[in-house]
Amino acid sequence: MRKTLTGVAIAALATSGLLIGTGAAHADAAHPKTNTVTSNQVTITKSVVGDGEVAPGGKLTVRTTVSANGHPDFFVNKFVDRFPAGYTYIKDSASIDSWHFLGLTQKTEKVSPTVDNAARTVTIPDAGWNVSITGSKTVTFEVSYLVPTNAQPGTYVELPSSIGISLWGSDQNIGDVYAKIRAKNPGEAAASGSADLGFGSSDGEGGTGSAGSSILDNPAGFISDIISGVLANGS
Repeated sequence: MRKTLTGVAIAALATSGLLIGTGAAHADAAHPKTNTVTSNQVTITKSVVGDGEVAPGGKLTVRTTVSANGHPDFFVNKFVDRFPAGYTYIKDSASIDSWHFLGLTQKTEKVSPTVDNAARTVTIPDAGWNVSITGSKTVTFEVSYLVPTNAQPGTYVELPSSIGISLWGSDQNIGDVYAKIRAKNPGEAAASGSADLGFGSSDGEGGTGSAGSSILDNPAGFISDIISGVLANGS
């Protein structure tokens, strides 16, 4: 009975728009959420993960993938991700998916970037990640940022990057990738702004706090747990 009530409650929240992250994808052709550049047999694609929209105080994730279109093999030596003023790198959010010679497979692993808040950059240096058309070897860098609570709904922020590639004389830059700031929905508005209530927007190190992280990463599960707890306490 309680499980049924919880499911019904979650469905009602989803229908009413109270669940987090229900905004529609932005369709402004002048502010694309994905861009691709190709040069010297290498293709770089950068995109905003999800529908391209994020609310003030929310989590913004970007993903950059490097692939080869021909020979020879290339090696990615550096990723430099650039974030907007007022945004904060979310601790432990950076990861690299790359080809590993040990095991001969693609593998995703957490990485520890150098964060320069003054320059607003997140940098991942390496001896070289292999990119090859043989075996479809690619390299993907993913990182998340905390959007400032005073971000203005209806505006766009650009999210450029620079990638260092072996055999090239200079870094390859990619820009023209945007996220749109949207207004908070009722669920997000209720969940933000009070560290005392367990919904702190930041832990001071670019994190989102335990409850805040649960809301951002698994809103349905978070709300389901709350409702289940209420039902259990009322039995």
